[in-house]
Amino acid sequence: MENVSESFQEFKEKYEKIAQNTKRHHWIPQFYLKFFAANEGGNQIYMYQPGNNPLLVSIANIATSKDLYTFEEKDTGQKTRVMEGVFAEHEGAVAAVLAEIIRIGNLPATERERSDIAAFVSLLRVRGPSFNEWLKNMDIGHIKLLQKIQTEHPDSLREKFKQAGVSFSSNEEFEEMRKFMQDPNKYSITMEGGEGHYFKQAMDLSKEIYEILMSKKSWHLLIAPHNRHFITSDNPVVTQEPAFCPPHIAGGVLNGTVLLTISPKYCLSFRRIPLNSHNLLLTRDDVNHINRSIASAARRQLYGHLNSKDWAILCNEYLTGDESKVIIEKLAPFAPYYMLQGTVQLKEADALKNNSVTPTHVPQS
Repeated sequence: MENVSESFQEFKEKYEKIAQNTKRHHWIPQFYLKFFAANEGGNQIYMYQPGNNPLLVSIANIATSKDLYTFEEKDTGQKTRVMEGVFAEHEGAVAAVLAEIIRIGNLPATERERSDIAAFVSLLRVRGPSFNEWLKNMDIGHIKLLQKIQTEHPDSLREKFKQAGVSFSSNEEFEEMRKFMQDPNKYSITMEGGEGHYFKQAMDLSKEIYEILMSKKSWHLLIAPHNRHFITSDNPVVTQEPAFCPPHIAGGVLNGTVLLTISPKYCLSFRRIPLNSHNLLLTRDDVNHINRSIASAARRQLYGHLNSKDWAILCNEYLTGDESKVIIEKLAPFAPYYMLQGTVQLKEADALKNNSVTPTHVPQS
């Protein structure tokens, strides 16, 4: 046990040292954003926000928050920046892999490189504020759903209120409250704190996403034509719904098509059913459609290497601020079963649908 304790202490010391002078933590790594810099090798990028003109800003000042990955240790109560150190070391490894893909226009050749990319995409999917808010909204959604189900049993609900010390002056007042609770979308619940808990949940989910990308996805490199370019955002890993799945399971990481643009020219695609080519040249419309997906999943900002009127219009039209929203709905109008889901993602780009290998098995659940 002493050896385990000593090795863990060495682990902590190593990554604390890496992060010791870093208080502004970036949930979108700076090396990644530099692939979209306004000038090659530069440190500035165009930032798009709804209702504002594009701004040329320093990459160091965006997608960042003070002490985002600083947590209190449960046993000692001391603050630790271990996770920021872990992220920093991993980013150093994957940066070279992505730069090489961009340089040669091909997917990585080795299992180690694929593993680095899968880990990067998995963490990028869950480490930002949008995913943290989505996890909280899922918990709130479960609370609302439980309350809705309880409204179907008035006597039991009345007893729950009694146990909580809530009384009603009349049966009419109780029925009014019960009716109010029957529509979860009409009222709000706020959940404060729990950042460490939700961060742990996110890290656990990133492991699941990593396994899906490595073992259940076909990897492809999507290429923009010379007259069209990809953008990115402050929540850059997106999914599109493929046509080969039933709609209610088509939008998640397992069956959905996972996309991450890695430069104005290239986009990584992870797909349940493979395409007929590892590299696929897209049309202008396909690139525009993928950019719409990126805008609809963005938190507050889009980023690109150009000052573009088209991207400004895209930002105003699709960046709604609902990227972390959770919807409670029935599986079917007359079914007794409800489901929680995020906002609906866009359908898959035409080039992906039209170049898909005919599936031998269509996922059903």
